[in-house]
Amino acid sequence: MASIASVTYREATAADVEPIRDVARTAWESDYPTVVNREAITDTVDAWYDADQLAADVRRGDALVLVADRRDATDTGDGPGDDEDRDADVVGFVHAVVDGDRGVLLRAYVHPDARGDGLGRGLVDAALDAFRDRGCDRAEAMVLARNDPGTAFYERLGFEHVATDTTTIGGDGYDERVYLKYL
Repeated sequence: MASIASVTYREATAADVEPIRDVARTAWESDYPTVVNREAITDTVDAWYDADQLAADVRRGDALVLVADRRDATDTGDGPGDDEDRDADVVGFVHAVVDGDRGVLLRAYVHPDARGDGLGRGLVDAALDAFRDRGCDRAEAMVLARNDPGTAFYERLGFEHVATDTTTIGGDGYDERVYLKYL
């Protein structure tokens, strides 16, 4: 019998750091090969998702790192192979910070093999709820301007393009669209 996977959106733990890095690396390699060269992708993923820094962000009070954790529906959590004994199946994440009354979505990625089932929307919705709980009245998100699926994603979620900045990747400047949504 085929099992049905369920997804839990939860705060990341230290055990999620490497799976988050894996999702980031796979997503970047899938999404940006015509935008950013492979060496820059590797360097950027290693810098932006440095294991020690990411672990520190998981512990920080102003940072918010959420994961989409896909579990097999047959995993009942009541014996060998239960949630405590089983490694997480992290298929997506959001990395954000709270800055006063503003929540900033720094990064949101879903593994390419897990896309199309609403996981990205679920992660962003969970982050927006966390922002509201922390007193934020607006959320910002950034995405490379040449990332058409990413820009369309935020627009579908009701974010408005409000500015274009420049970010540096691999020593080169890239236009980055800034999106805003009032909560």
